[in-house]
Amino acid sequence: MKTKIIFTSLIVLAVAVVGLVVFFISRPQPKELVPQIFAEMQTPEKPKHIAKFHHRPPIKSVAFSPVDSSIIATADEYGTVKLWNTNDTKHPVRIFSHPAAALETVVTFSPSGKLLLSSDYRKVVLWDVATGKKLNSLDGSSGQIAFSPDGNILAIPKAQVRLWDVRNPNSISDLGILPYERPEGVPNWGARALDISSDGKWIAVAHNSGIVNVWDFQNKQLVKTLKPILELERSYGYFETIKFSPDNRYLALRVQSARCILWTVPEWEYHGQIDRGRIEGLSFSPDGKMFAFANPSFIMGKGIELRLAENGELITTLPPESWDVAFSHNGEMLATAGEDGFLGLWQLRSNQFDLYTTPSYVFKIMYIIGPGKRPIPNITSKLDKTIKEVQQFYADEMERHGFGRKTFTFETDENGKAKIYLIESELTKRLDFSDDTWLVVSEGHTSFLDVLLHNDFSHDTYPYSFRGGGTISNNIFELYIEGVNYKGLIDVNTKDLNRGRVAYELRPAFNLPYVYRKRGSNFLTRIFSGGNKLKLSKCEAEWLERNRYFNPNQTFFDKAPEIGLRISPSEFAEIRNFQFDVSDEDGIHQAQLYVPLDLKYQRMINKFQDCQLVNGKKKANVVFEITDPEIKNVKLQMIDMLGNISSREFHIKDEKE
Repeated sequence: MKTKIIFTSLIVLAVAVVGLVVFFISRPQPKELVPQIFAEMQTPEKPKHIAKFHHRPPIKSVAFSPVDSSIIATADEYGTVKLWNTNDTKHPVRIFSHPAAALETVVTFSPSGKLLLSSDYRKVVLWDVATGKKLNSLDGSSGQIAFSPDGNILAIPKAQVRLWDVRNPNSISDLGILPYERPEGVPNWGARALDISSDGKWIAVAHNSGIVNVWDFQNKQLVKTLKPILELERSYGYFETIKFSPDNRYLALRVQSARCILWTVPEWEYHGQIDRGRIEGLSFSPDGKMFAFANPSFIMGKGIELRLAENGELITTLPPESWDVAFSHNGEMLATAGEDGFLGLWQLRSNQFDLYTTPSYVFKIMYIIGPGKRPIPNITSKLDKTIKEVQQFYADEMERHGFGRKTFTFETDENGKAKIYLIESELTKRLDFSDDTWLVVSEGHTSFLDVLLHNDFSHDTYPYSFRGGGTISNNIFELYIEGVNYKGLIDVNTKDLNRGRVAYELRPAFNLPYVYRKRGSNFLTRIFSGGNKLKLSKCEAEWLERNRYFNPNQTFFDKAPEIGLRISPSEFAEIRNFQFDVSDEDGIHQAQLYVPLDLKYQRMINKFQDCQLVNGKKKANVVFEITDPEIKNVKLQMIDMLGNISSREFHIKDEKE
């Protein structure tokens, strides 16, 4: 009898539980009293592609006429120079044949727009723009040449800087040599590039010896010597382009396809630096507020980058792999010299830099629905609640580790609620999300998410990577150094829309170490794994203390670090000391060591090993102990005091290798 009662009770309890589950699943959803308000979808303000001209591959130089923005000149590495009118993309206005073929040719307009110069190491040729006639020629240039603002003087760098009176192009007279001042013991390797300020006060000359001389152009007196490269033995050929901003506030230098340095004018004080992998071309907007550079490498760059001169912040990027870039004199267009042989033309707005209103490293939220679908009721409120809970989670964890209630930020409306952008999945294929960090919420993996979000965006969205130098012991093979400040897309399903899951999915955006976390297979698992079990370690909180997402308003300039490795045995035979020599002029905040997750696949370096706080030192020796002799690959990742992240991988060779 007792057994029967227990059995009956269990059946009744089971029926009751099933009934409750069925009730909660099948009960009608409450009607929404207030319509949901979604933000108007606006992707980052990008220039509009308006024209494409076929020159021949690859175009190495491009220049706008300084008086007529409808006239553009292009030059390839074989000496062919073409003059284009923006109204005709198929037929060039004129074709010039530079005499020194098979050498990279550079094109330059005179300030009046009447002359076009083509130049390389052998010859500088002056052409009449109106007739296409060759007017004169001079000895070649070792690099960038420049006119005085009135167009009367032409400065050409080679062994020394020679000045020419070109008021009469048919009869050019030699004005002499600009004296070369160099520090004692520095060899005279000649001048590489030069520029004259738009007010005619200054001429800046970049020398192959590793210095930049700034002269009073009127009096021919040296006023400043800048030394951007200290290791003179490594500096040969470093300097490629030097430019004054049109408003005469900045002097910018492009260093051997890898670095851009800015100084203030006329103080000649260091303003900032950008290390973004391969950099080709350099151009300021007519108002001097923006500058752009090109990148011909698909692996090490993102095409064209437009940045604010004031703080180096990235405004936007353009896709073409290019060798050169130029602004039109009216500021309405941008021309790109394509690796594929095409001249690209892009429409700019007069206030292009003002249109980028969302601060960098601030999350935006996009809610994707399938074609013909309607949004889930109350999804805007749920997303607002969830993202604020996640924000609070990180603030709690930072406070727990003694860093105050520092956390990330997300885009909000005028009422302080999260901005939610509603978009149909098919429309995402026509939009560019590369300039912002998006939390993408969907009810299932659409074709857009399958194609994009399931790829490794850590590669597709790097704004830069760079190679580092330095001496390494013989048994170490340098793989690469790369920057890993990236923006991208974080995919969250509406079924996983809870504090724990979203907090976990945001970790890669902050470049925190990978942590395996099992996805709940049923509603009970999801409830009990909500967020309480997810914690930040002291090391992770320390990392976030300088992370750009937790400090979105700091400068965006960045100096390249150097990371070297020496391995030495410890007093215990089974332990190796990995000694990393690190240096970063921006100050090193923290260094992290990664080792292979699976020793069978040594190149898969994604297992966090240990961290060390460096406390802002510019140079440090960071030592980690490795006890496993089977480890052949290691990666050191570090973050500087400005939140710039970089890493370097090392492969340890066996004796037989």
